Amino acid sequence: MKKVLLVLLLVALALVPATAAERASKTDLAVGLNLGTNSGVGVQYRMNDFDLIGNLGFGFIGGSNLSFDAAANYKVTEFNIDKAQFDVTVGGGVAMAIPLGEGDFRLAAIAPVGVVYSMNNSDFPLDFYLRVAPGLQVIPAIDFYFAGYLGALWRFN
Repeated sequence: MKKVLLVLLLVALALVPATAAERASKTDLAVGLNLGTNSGVGVQYRMNDFDLIGNLGFGFIGGSNLSFDAAANYKVTEFNIDKAQFDVTVGGGVAMAIPLGEGDFRLAAIAPVGVVYSMNNSDFPLDFYLRVAPGLQVIPAIDFYFAGYLGALWRFN
């Protein structure tokens, strides 16, 4: 079942740029693949002062579960390596895990910190990111929370 869902996610990611490009071309929407403690689909929507980010997928650390996280993400600084510009981001949000079998429902407040590289290419408008999300689990019990992600997003603007 997991393999089927993963294949469907990959097919959807391949079709999204072709089918949604015209409709979403005037937005700051980005959709892509997110790999890490939560592996699945990553999304981003740029606002004026911040970005809304989210991930939906399967969390395989600590038991199989359907996992979701969402956060408001702020650019705090930037740096260059040669001519490539990287943004450093910090945010605040929530993460939840719904068990697919054994395990408990989990809910955590998170503070994602990331590094983002955006390709300035109109043919391949990709954003690559590395993000860690420490936090505080509040359900089922107070505990430390940690997640890490590596991903790529296709930008529609």
